[in-house]
Amino acid sequence: MMPNSNSRRVARHEFVMAWRNRSVVALGVAMTLLAATAAIVGQARYDAEASQRQRYQQLVGQQFEEQPDRHPHRVSHYGYLVFRPRAPLGFFDSGVEHFAGTSIFLEAHRQNTANFSAAAQGSASERFGELTLATVLQLFVPLFIFAVAGVSVTREREQGTLPLLLCQGASWSHLLWGKFRGTLLIVSAVVAPGLLIAVGWLAVRAEVVWDADLLMRGALLLAMHSVFLAACTAVALAVSALSSTSRGALVVLVGLWFALWIVLPRVLPAMATALYPVPARAAFDAEVEARVKELGDSHNPNDPMFTRLREETLRQYGVARVEDLPFNYGGLVMREGEQLTSDTFRAHLARLVDTYQRQSRLVEAAGVVSPYLAVRLASMALSGSDTAHQLEFERQAEEYRFRLIQSLNQLHMNEVDAGADRYGALVNGAPSRQRIDAAYFDDLPAFDFARPGVGWSLRQQTVGLTAGALGMAGALAWLAWIATRRARLT
Repeated sequence: MMPNSNSRRVARHEFVMAWRNRSVVALGVAMTLLAATAAIVGQARYDAEASQRQRYQQLVGQQFEEQPDRHPHRVSHYGYLVFRPRAPLGFFDSGVEHFAGTSIFLEAHRQNTANFSAAAQGSASERFGELTLATVLQLFVPLFIFAVAGVSVTREREQGTLPLLLCQGASWSHLLWGKFRGTLLIVSAVVAPGLLIAVGWLAVRAEVVWDADLLMRGALLLAMHSVFLAACTAVALAVSALSSTSRGALVVLVGLWFALWIVLPRVLPAMATALYPVPARAAFDAEVEARVKELGDSHNPNDPMFTRLREETLRQYGVARVEDLPFNYGGLVMREGEQLTSDTFRAHLARLVDTYQRQSRLVEAAGVVSPYLAVRLASMALSGSDTAHQLEFERQAEEYRFRLIQSLNQLHMNEVDAGADRYGALVNGAPSRQRIDAAYFDDLPAFDFARPGVGWSLRQQTVGLTAGALGMAGALAWLAWIATRRARLT
């Protein structure tokens, strides 16, 4: 693997011969157009969706702030809508973004999931994904590598130049590693123009603030894809060295590409679902609702399920009736009921998320045999568009929902008179329910999604990154083993 004059000559010769081939030049132009198109289309869509969600989030916030005087619990049922911001590098790799919900309705007594995914709301083409830079690098460039490197050694054998190279002092190690370097030069020359156009366009047009975290993510994405393409080159050269004809090598490589790039990534999730099944949405909701009903009705302060709470509260404040408490007991019941229902939803959701994680780890482990699968999962994680980031958004949204509702329950306790709490009480001479000044709602907490850092993203993909590193190292080791086994190749 050490660079020397022989391997450099082989690399230079490989590079020159490739560019004399018109098909290679045509493929290079196609890759440049694909990368440029992916960047321009991806950026335009990213900016449009990001600005749209930001605009709607501001509109929801404005409408919430402009509410009239209301009873605090009425505000909790009025609810709040939060929109999931686009992934920081979603224009590079959209991942599962178009299949995940875009917004969550936050309300009292229940924990909702994200709804209105782009795939569900869009046209049929939405469900087949979109062309991104990640798609070009992970799906199409490896096929180009297989087409170029797959015939690299077999071409020498078929043309009768292989014995001449070996007789002139070039060993198998010089030959294979020289062709390895030459192929990487070809790939760089093919990919670089499109990437430069893409990077330049994104730097000027994309509405992204490139802080230290995003720069680190970008650097890791570049390094990871470089290693991935090197591993693909090693596999192609290894197959070419072991094949007797170019046709045979290309058939094997296309078969590998179809099996590991197309079939396996679709079969594995189905296997994972079969091994670790999740309940149907209706069954899950029914189970949660049944448990919530067992906790009592917090709308009714006299519900028998809250008898113990009433007794403990009366004992704590040394009074005989809830009417003598220094606060509205109905608000306290609401606060306690919200805690109970939230704990129930979180416990059930935690079991569901654990099942999803078991499925994910099974798929991630397959990165040992499928470099595409490994780099795909890692790319989504670094781009912030994988399932873990979507679940993190839902987790933070739920924490915010709980704080918001409990803040309203606190207003219910302290600002609403117990005698005017229920409908039917006389307020200003008419049967109604007490309302509090809308100014109280201005001090309620605001939702601000804290984007996880790159370290957090990598920790979510420990299994996948380990499996991918082993698989790519194995590809390079395979080529190194073949390079040292001259007897097997002659």
